[in-house]
Amino acid sequence: MKALFEILPGSVDAANCILVCEISNESFSYTIKNEEQNKYVGLAVYQFEKGTDRNDYGNVVQEAIKAQPMLSGNFKKVCVVYSYSESVLIPFALYSSLENENVINLVHGDIQIHTSILTDLITESGVYNAYRVAAPVHHAFQSTFPGAVNMHQYSVLLKQPRLNEDKLSVIFYPQRIVVKLDKQGQTELVNSFCYQAAEDVSYILLNTCKQFNVENIPVEVTGLIDKDSALYKEIYKYFETVDFASLPAGSNYAEEITQQPAHYFSHIFAIDSCE
Repeated sequence: MKALFEILPGSVDAANCILVCEISNESFSYTIKNEEQNKYVGLAVYQFEKGTDRNDYGNVVQEAIKAQPMLSGNFKKVCVVYSYSESVLIPFALYSSLENENVINLVHGDIQIHTSILTDLITESGVYNAYRVAAPVHHAFQSTFPGAVNMHQYSVLLKQPRLNEDKLSVIFYPQRIVVKLDKQGQTELVNSFCYQAAEDVSYILLNTCKQFNVENIPVEVTGLIDKDSALYKEIYKYFETVDFASLPAGSNYAEEITQQPAHYFSHIFAIDSCE
C-alpha cells in the first residue's frame, strides 16, 4: 500500500482510545481518538497500489495493520466502516434476514465469490442496510480486532443529524464519489458513482439534481480534492456555491492534523466512533 498520510503520535494509551477504520476498494484509512481528551491524536491514509488483485486486499490490509505497532494495543473500542457500493436499504416492513443475499444479488449481481453479507439497523430512517463486503477483508479486520463494530458508510451518513438546509454532499475517492442529497430536511439519496474524467462528476451531480428537482443547491466536498484541480473547477462551472467541509465541531485535533486541509479527512472524523 502507498502511504498518503501518516500523522501519528509516538505512542497512544489504547485503553482510553477509539480506533476508527475505513476501507474501500481504493484506500484504507484510520483515526485514533483519545476519549479522555476528546482529541483525535492520529490519522493515516493509504491507497492500494495499482494492479493489486482484489482477492489480496485482505492480506494487504492485515500487513499494513501489523506494520504499525500502536495498532496492536487493546483499544477501548474499534469501529470498521465499509465504503463499498453494494448496499441495499430495506424498509422495516419488508425486511427478512433470510433474504439479504438474494436482495443484494438481485440489485448488484451474483458473480462475486468469497463475500460476506452484513446488516446495519438504521432506526433514524426506519431501514436496514444490507451490504456485501469481500470476505478476506472482513476476516482481516475480525481476526485483528475481534470485538470491532462494523458499519457501512451509507449507514454512517444516514445516522448523521438531519440538515435543515438543502445540501449536496460529495466524498471524493480515486475514480469514485459518494453522493448524499439532503432536501427539505430529508435525505433523498445516498449512492456511489464511478467516474473517469472531471466531466463525469459534473454530469452525475447535475443529473442527481434534475432527478430530485433541485436547483442552485450548495455543494460540500470532502476527500482528496484541491481547489486548483480539474475536478473542483468542473463542479464550480455549474454550481454557484461549492464549499470544502470543515473538521467536525465538538472534538479537538492534534496540531499536525489541523495543519492539513480540513476537507481531506473530515468525512473520516465525522464517523464519530459509530455512535
